[in-house]
Amino acid sequence: MNEFLTWDTLLTFTGLSTATYIITEFTKEIPFIKKIPTKYWSYIIALILLLSVNIVLKSFKYEDIILYFVNSIPVSLSANGLNNFNLIESEKK
Repeated sequence: MNEFLTWDTLLTFTGLSTATYIITEFTKEIPFIKKIPTKYWSYIIALILLLSVNIVLKSFKYEDIILYFVNSIPVSLSANGLNNFNLIESEKK
């Protein structure tokens, strides 16, 4: 594996969910972000990533803007599910 994340990786549901999870976990303890519930913070990150990927790859369309908002929800929920899975696994040990 020569590259960690690429724009093409972020085009996939798995890549976007993973990146959302990583960024959420890394930033959620920042004092001003700590006030935001994690599920909403992960949604904001998912939306920013989804918009960024489409802008950078020149596939952004104004008529799809509602889809970007809606598609960020399952990405966020998936990233939150990764966190819940990790918590359950760590409690078993």
